[in-house]
Amino acid sequence: MTHIKLGIDNGNYNTKSSERMLYASGFTQSEKSFITNDMQLFFEGTYYALGGKRMSFQQNKTKEPDTFILSLPAVAHAMRLTSVQEADITLGVGLPIDIYGTQKNMFRDYFLRGEVAFEYEDISYRCRIADCKVFAQGHAALCKHYGSLRQYTTITLVDIGGYTVDILSLRDFKADRGSCVSLRMGTITLFNAIRGELQQANIILTDELIADAIRGRIQHADKERIISVAERHVQHYFRELLNALRERGLDLKLPTVFAGGGAELLGDRLITPEVATVDVLDRFANAEGYKMLLG
Repeated sequence: MTHIKLGIDNGNYNTKSSERMLYASGFTQSEKSFITNDMQLFFEGTYYALGGKRMSFQQNKTKEPDTFILSLPAVAHAMRLTSVQEADITLGVGLPIDIYGTQKNMFRDYFLRGEVAFEYEDISYRCRIADCKVFAQGHAALCKHYGSLRQYTTITLVDIGGYTVDILSLRDFKADRGSCVSLRMGTITLFNAIRGELQQANIILTDELIADAIRGRIQHADKERIISVAERHVQHYFRELLNALRERGLDLKLPTVFAGGGAELLGDRLITPEVATVDVLDRFANAEGYKMLLG
């Protein structure tokens, strides 16, 4: 039996894998097949169209089946890359450090379900979750970049997600657990602010189009207006984020690493004299770190 090691970052906003698969953490379910099999999952008698409307924020993901269901496309993708339809899977997953100690055993047990059979995009898969290891989110993101960051004795990690911003200080790459904090300041607040102003001008954009606007790439008849609105809100969001970090006693002139989808979206805006930014990691950093930590 083929054995696959796979890291999955089960974000409330997006689900990411170590094999660099990305999709929105949400789905629509039906008793019947959807009109297209793209991102369609069939599991335990129900069809799921993955990547649709995002699920609501879940502090404890073990209470609902959503996170497990949302992990199956990443499992199928990893099996497809290995050209197999049956495999043993060792999963590496993560939790924010502020809840890591209380939920890690529950989260591990949540994934250990023995043999799992499902269809993804009309292809049948059968796997056994042979093991699952839970790691500290954020800290894992630095693993792949240890070689370039080990010169820094002290690092502040700011992981900007869709719903939360997780903050962690490290000394000699050891986490200061007392420094861990999670702020409800993820990029969803930025997107909602941009969407709210544009809706007043009868401009209706999805999250994906708002992201395009932030990157300056949107194709729209009101492109200039949209980009102007987006950039103004981005600058306000960034100022509010820096103020929140300072309020928690963080010295932003110490080496700082930004990570997560929000950091990737903000990009070069994070390089500023106000912050001693030494690296900006992309949204796959945690998932790739989980896989590395599996050995």
